[in-house]
Amino acid sequence: MKKLNFNKPKNINAALAFPNMATTLYGWEVPLTLEKIIQDVVEGDLVTTTQQINFKGVWQPLKDEALQFKEPAQRSWEWIWIHAVSGTLNLETADKVIFNQKRYKIVEKKDYSLNGFIEYQLVRDYENLETASDAKRN
Repeated sequence: MKKLNFNKPKNINAALAFPNMATTLYGWEVPLTLEKIIQDVVEGDLVTTTQQINFKGVWQPLKDEALQFKEPAQRSWEWIWIHAVSGTLNLETADKVIFNQKRYKIVEKKDYSLNGFIEYQLVRDYENLETASDAKRN
């Protein structure tokens, strides 16, 4: 029987390394289309347009564990979690997007691009209930 050698140096870097998750998303991701809302001031007037963004990713409700860290009054809001392969969806905190005629605001971005993916937290934007068709008309 082989004895365990507890004095052997261990590779700490290998134990702490975070795996590349880009290939893991391939089994879960689906084609998604978001419309990014862009607001500009043109000759003193606010002009709102949308830019269509096609990407592959995972769109899911925020986990219950993550909701526990939110204020009690915010837990009933519509929270969404997006996982996207790095480089396919380039949004920033405070950007607003439309998905299925609902407007959302990016409230958190976690850049795990060294591991192949980026994670976003979105909340339904009730502050300005403008639909995609309203934004396109301007």
